[in-house]
Amino acid sequence: MIIQQRNQEELVLSEWGFLPVDQTNLRDDEANGLFRAAEHAARELKLPEGAVLNRVVGGLRAGQVCGVISHRGRSLEILPKIDGTGTESRLSLVRMLSVAYDLRVSEGELAQLQTQRKTLLELLIGLFARRLSHAMKGGLQRQYIPHEEDLPFLRGSLDIARQLSRRPVAPTLLMCRFDELSENTPINRLLKATALRLFRVCKSSNTRRELQIILDAFHSIAHTNNPLSERIHLDRSAAAFSALIPLARLLLSGDWQNTTSGRSAGTALLFPMNILFEQYITKRAQQTVGREIVRKQHSKHHALKNQLFQLRPDLVFEYGDRPIILDTKWKQLDRTDPKRLGVSQSDIYQMLAYGHSYTTAQQKPRLVLLYPHHADLSAPEGVLRQWSVTGSDLPLSIATVDISKDRSGSDWVEFFSNVAPNRKPVVFE
Repeated sequence: MIIQQRNQEELVLSEWGFLPVDQTNLRDDEANGLFRAAEHAARELKLPEGAVLNRVVGGLRAGQVCGVISHRGRSLEILPKIDGTGTESRLSLVRMLSVAYDLRVSEGELAQLQTQRKTLLELLIGLFARRLSHAMKGGLQRQYIPHEEDLPFLRGSLDIARQLSRRPVAPTLLMCRFDELSENTPINRLLKATALRLFRVCKSSNTRRELQIILDAFHSIAHTNNPLSERIHLDRSAAAFSALIPLARLLLSGDWQNTTSGRSAGTALLFPMNILFEQYITKRAQQTVGREIVRKQHSKHHALKNQLFQLRPDLVFEYGDRPIILDTKWKQLDRTDPKRLGVSQSDIYQMLAYGHSYTTAQQKPRLVLLYPHHADLSAPEGVLRQWSVTGSDLPLSIATVDISKDRSGSDWVEFFSNVAPNRKPVVFE
């Protein structure tokens, strides 16, 4: 468990950690406010009650959701329960988000973030502000926007149908259609809305100053009430801003909710770790092995005949007559249980159902359960156990991956060659 008080306003703990009231200068009413904000965020994310925070005797207990919750100026950051310090856990979380949401955070940017003692939300706001400031050095995006306007002179082409119908009303005007080069584009409206939203919640004075400069440059861009509905078309004029779009959408999406409890407001940027872990491994597997081989949320088979109870393993590596079915589990294995490693019976039953349904006369699958690695396992990441399914001899592997490691493409090739082996070499895209 990690409990840290960064300052009088910001608290940090790990998932499943306990945050006591009073001992951390957190008053009971503040704990209730954070809990209400967490419950609102959980409903928005369609998570069960108590998935983010639980109100327990003497304080708050975190669930399996990581991110930041704030209420009335107090913020609580929940970090993944993995090896390393709070800063290292935060960077591991940013690295996972970068892959899962295609944010393209470079190792150089991660190294820069490592020196900053900020919450996850503040780090992402700062990253967005710096990227947008850099992209704007070449000017805002401009596109030709179609216009229809009644003018005393011809511009563009004449709208003959409108001209004939409106001539008795406005005989001296020409009904024109023309394209005008404008900065009021969907991308600029999305970026302005993001900068405006972030300016309202940002606490860093330097970042707020940078966001204010950005907003001044966007003063002529129209306000949009629904920025996520803007239809973005990526062309050469948008090249400098293309990497910003996923980050802007993440910061504006349902994962970042405005929550209201009575007269006060809070914010939340939250990520269920089981879903994020699955997305992270899926993206890395597809980049390493190839999208034509790695299928996510495979829904080809059912548990019962007549197509009842559809099966959806996280990943299926389609290797001819020996496919590999891999399911991710954001749970900690237990080295004090040397025989079973703490693997739950329900997870084994789930893999048995997959193995039975995917087995045919022509193919016999391999089964893999993949967990996050931690130092207490006293063994390197990769395959920790090799079991066989009774009555079928289907191989079932228990494997781990170290989320805290900074990996190159060749490291991922080596990892998947070990965990999901195939006769063909794998190539990192």
